[in-house]
Amino acid sequence: MKRLTFMAIAMLTASSLASTAGAVDIVNRKSGKPAQGDITAIAQQSVSLKSGVGAMIEVPANDIVSVRWGAEPAELNLARSAEDSGNLVRALEQLKASSATAGTNEAVKTEIEFLTARVNTRVALEQDATKLADASALLASFVKAHNDNFRYFNALQLLGTVQLAAQDFAGAETSFGQLAKAPWPDYKMAAQNSTAKLAFQKGDLTAALTAYEQVLSQTGTSPGELSRRNEALIGKASVQLKQGNADVALQAIAEAIAKTNPEDSAVQAGAWNLKGECLKSQGKVKEAILAYLHVPVLFEKEKLPLAEALYNLAVLWPRDDQPERGLAARQELEENYPDSPWTKKLP
Repeated sequence: MKRLTFMAIAMLTASSLASTAGAVDIVNRKSGKPAQGDITAIAQQSVSLKSGVGAMIEVPANDIVSVRWGAEPAELNLARSAEDSGNLVRALEQLKASSATAGTNEAVKTEIEFLTARVNTRVALEQDATKLADASALLASFVKAHNDNFRYFNALQLLGTVQLAAQDFAGAETSFGQLAKAPWPDYKMAAQNSTAKLAFQKGDLTAALTAYEQVLSQTGTSPGELSRRNEALIGKASVQLKQGNADVALQAIAEAIAKTNPEDSAVQAGAWNLKGECLKSQGKVKEAILAYLHVPVLFEKEKLPLAEALYNLAVLWPRDDQPERGLAARQELEENYPDSPWTKKLP
């Protein structure tokens, strides 16, 4: 028995050592299976790998979901998992730990820097608006130091989004202008949508509508391009609602919901919230409640639209003679998002 136990331990140890020695870099792609091998080059527009059979693989930056290095600290993947599950405090803890053990691998250190900025951005946008300035500073530092990294354009878009949320309109305009220089159609469309949001927030509805129409005039085939077109449909509907055309806006929203992949949860959640807003503006309380309910039921992981939906449910349920449900939505909003702008709007 002891001999069998010893042999089992020896086999496990050998297997572990072999796994460590043979660790490969993995680039997870939006378009298909992960690319695996040794990363040989990192640039603003791509990551290149040499596969196990010697073939070179170049993955465009706009197709990259994530990169895992064979030599990265174990804490880094724990950080990714924590962020994916919405546990942002845990993600930041693991990123801090991974930074301390990253060694001299500059590529890994740069990735940790980007992920730290991204998680801080989510904290600022989803939980605590008082941290917008900190998130903006982290992103601006990354953009300045790493314009040769595949995360550059992602960081630009996040920076512009944070600046817009902080009403730094000049900064947002600059960031979105830089984003528009990306070579891929989906990123250019994202820049146009963001420019439209900027115009909308500044009250220039004509400019916002024009920018959204420019996106809708483009034919998209890739998932990213289709998603940007659906975002533009929703954005156009938000302008139409602001102009007092709720019926027309609802038609655009219905088209966006029908065309959007159910797994594109951020776009879907935004569409259902806007549908609720349209119906609320028409005094259709029951219908608006049903629209808002789609977000916590189907798209709970989208924290920013979830807070908006909970706020509206807290307000609308009592109008439908269901105060206990309104109270439940209110409590969930206050407990999970105490520093959200939506929580602060509660009566």
